[in-house]
Amino acid sequence: MHSVPRRPAASGVNLVIPREQELSAPVESGHHPNPRVTAKPHEILRFQRCERHLHWAIAIPFKVCYATALILVMVYNPNPTRPYREIVTWIHRGSGVALAVLPPLMIFLHWREFRIHLQNIRHAWSWKLDDVKWLFLMGPASLSKKISLPHQGKFNAAEKINFIVVMSTYPLYVITGLTIWFFRPAYLSWLIHFAMATAATPLILGHIFMATVNPDTRVGLRGMFTGFVNREWARHHYRLWYDEHFGHLDRDDDATQPFIPVTPVPCRPVATPVVAAPQPVVGPARPAAAPAAAPAPAGTSWILSPSPIHGGACARARSLQPLRHHVTPDAGLGEADLSLGS
Repeated sequence: MHSVPRRPAASGVNLVIPREQELSAPVESGHHPNPRVTAKPHEILRFQRCERHLHWAIAIPFKVCYATALILVMVYNPNPTRPYREIVTWIHRGSGVALAVLPPLMIFLHWREFRIHLQNIRHAWSWKLDDVKWLFLMGPASLSKKISLPHQGKFNAAEKINFIVVMSTYPLYVITGLTIWFFRPAYLSWLIHFAMATAATPLILGHIFMATVNPDTRVGLRGMFTGFVNREWARHHYRLWYDEHFGHLDRDDDATQPFIPVTPVPCRPVATPVVAAPQPVVGPARPAAAPAAAPAPAGTSWILSPSPIHGGACARARSLQPLRHHVTPDAGLGEADLSLGS
């Protein structure tokens, strides 16, 4: 009986995790359990849960702070007597408190994965010549397919700038915001607060555009919700990071072969012919045996072998051997002597 082929398992550290088996342990550490993996998965894990939680703990309060600050400056600063000013002010303050509390809380809740944040910081602050080239070629490459961008790591150069700006201005936002709230008048703090928000405007708009509008990059937004991104998309946009963690998928011959399940094909059982013993001939002595009959034309003889699926007999088209027919005089069809030719 033939066994049904199984999916090959990836060797080494299991960096390829199925969609339904996300783990909270760092992928690079190799301390997580060994889940069953599939060859050449459609999606790969890009962001761990701790990274996603920290991202949204910063992004959501900051966007609310920015929107309410814009309303305060554009609507209420020219005319402070307009209604609902206090409501907008307290929403701004509440989101500021959330911005100050939630990110440290997320880091504390995922303290076991703190090393991942250190790796991201180290990568964001490490710049090479290819990062500078990427910044200068980003615009022309979006207009012409003939221009190729240098390969990037886990974050491209634009994401590194966003990372550095957020990391540098985050404590200043908190300090100046608290100063404006509790120590009035605080003109210097207000100017710093306002200047940082103004400088962050192009970064915010660019980040939102690339994440939600641009069809070539918005595919990665799912990575901040589920952690998983399309494998080919990650290979194209973050080639250095992909080769470091998932390059073995392309080098492994077994992993590059797609798994094709075997579908049983029913075949009709074929009865084994009953070979009857030759009957004696009554009459004159039988002349000398005639020469062996010529083999049957190719394609007309089949070897019967057991079916690995149904247990019966099924005709197979390989290892064909011609059949030699010996029929005695006056013998019926049921008395035919069928034997395999040599």
